[in-house]
Amino acid sequence: MKASGKKSCIDYKLLKERRLQKKFTQYELANETGLNHDHLGQIERGKKEPKVSTLYKICEVLDLQLDAVLIKETMEEIE
Repeated sequence: MKASGKKSCIDYKLLKERRLQKKFTQYELANETGLNHDHLGQIERGKKEPKVSTLYKICEVLDLQLDAVLIKETMEEIE
C-alpha cells in the first residue's frame, strides 16, 4: 500500500484517461489484464502502488509505453 504523504512516480490520471479513450470499463480492462477490477480501481485512484509487472500489463493493453506513465522529477525535487 502506498505510504501516506509519499509522492508517487506514476501518472494515474493518464491511465484512467487512456482507458476511457479506448472505451474500456474498469471491468473490461481488469479482464484483459487479469487483474481484479477493485484492485484496478484503487490503482487508478492512486490508492495502491502497482508492481512494475502489473503496470506493464495495464500499459500493454492500453497501448501505452511504460515510461509514458512515469512522472519525471527534476533534480530539485529529488534533492
